[in-house]
Amino acid sequence: MGEFKFRLPAHWALERRQSAAIHTVGLDGIPWPCKISIKDSILIVSRNRNESGKTFVPYSFADYGDLLIPTGTLPERAQPYALLLELARGTLNRLRNQLSIWEEGGLRIAPSIRSDISHATTLLSKAITAEDDEIRDQFSQSAIETTMNSIFELAKLFGTEVTRFRQNNTEMHPFWLANTLSDSQSIEAGCDISGFDFVRVTPDMLDQINDQSFAKRVIDGPFLDTSANGLSESLVEMGDFQVRCNHILTAAREHLKRLPDSVSLIHAVGGLNGMGHRHLSYPQQLEISTRLLQIIEEANQEIPTMVSFDFPWAERLASAVGGSHPLQIADSLLRQGAQISFLGVEVNLGYWPGGSVMRDPIQWIDMLDIWSQLGLPLVILLRTATWSTGDGELTPTAVVVPDQKHINAFDAQNDLQRIEYLKTILPMLVARPAVHGLIWSQWLDSDDRRYPHAGLENSAGEIKSVYEVLRSLPK
Repeated sequence: MGEFKFRLPAHWALERRQSAAIHTVGLDGIPWPCKISIKDSILIVSRNRNESGKTFVPYSFADYGDLLIPTGTLPERAQPYALLLELARGTLNRLRNQLSIWEEGGLRIAPSIRSDISHATTLLSKAITAEDDEIRDQFSQSAIETTMNSIFELAKLFGTEVTRFRQNNTEMHPFWLANTLSDSQSIEAGCDISGFDFVRVTPDMLDQINDQSFAKRVIDGPFLDTSANGLSESLVEMGDFQVRCNHILTAAREHLKRLPDSVSLIHAVGGLNGMGHRHLSYPQQLEISTRLLQIIEEANQEIPTMVSFDFPWAERLASAVGGSHPLQIADSLLRQGAQISFLGVEVNLGYWPGGSVMRDPIQWIDMLDIWSQLGLPLVILLRTATWSTGDGELTPTAVVVPDQKHINAFDAQNDLQRIEYLKTILPMLVARPAVHGLIWSQWLDSDDRRYPHAGLENSAGEIKSVYEVLRSLPK
């Protein structure tokens, strides 16, 4: 069994929620299941593979809250690494590499960013040459935080400059925005969907929308949600897989016969992540997904089709034995000739282990670049927990759902940090040519019990601050 050993800084105790997110990614970019232990202030990350890799560790920033950041690529060795030093080295290296790429592409770098990078490099040099562990950790910590400030500043610059270029070049595909209505109550309440180009609804809701002459372009689906606890209660009660499968396929055939003209995109399957669960094994997910796509193609619908994938960084593999990278699933479906027009990238942000831990902007760019290699346009499906309705409250957004232990909110950000984080990340997503649209996955906080407080409207019927952040994107 391979081991990475890291010396923890003095008085730096990892909380359980943080240590649960630690994992190592090999040279192939795939996370591996790890056993985490701490002995005599030494963090030991064990896995059943002997090769170099990056170790991802949560780090608490005063300005950004908890972010998952990696070390550089390290070989295994008996002597423990200094954790903060390796996190500083890995973070600064990623920034310098991304800066070089964007600068070669013509992005004009602000002098303040260059100055901060130079300062961070000096701090890292002092950390490397320091003989005292405490001094080394102090310089490393300063280097990490200076570098992260530069990462966010660079991401904002990129989002602003490239989005302006995209807006001024009409030959590029326009960016669109959609929200999600999960039940009829959302319509009956007269929810404000102004500023959104599309609305996503489940197939069961489509008839209700038609009856109410809902004047909006519609994303229909998903026909099948393969994520954990994503199946309806009626499907779960069908104990036999073939009965369940036949019911899903029959319902899809009947539904496709009566699609209204307002449907602009069919969301065929959602939540694929390379892992099975107790109601739907991984082979069963693939079987139904393949057959659903065939049914849609046979229906001769001239409507684009989307399949979406959960855990786009493949972080789910870090806590399970076996499974496939979601990107491999997408590649496999495309090689089989499946008629897929869009790839959806689902990010349930801040929910761990039921979603994706908060990451810095460069990790988002890396993830999108990897997914865009398949050559299909991308759609981001996003949600995160927030409380504020604009009244200035800074409620901590650490959430636990007692009766669903597989889902809990990982991060300790307050609302202000969450909103500022989105204000950096979202324009950067708009700036990527491969990203054609963004769907906010929840309208009401109560729409999905697995992801509490992730709606645009809270339980009191108040619109939250995140709504205005989204509406400002197309501008």
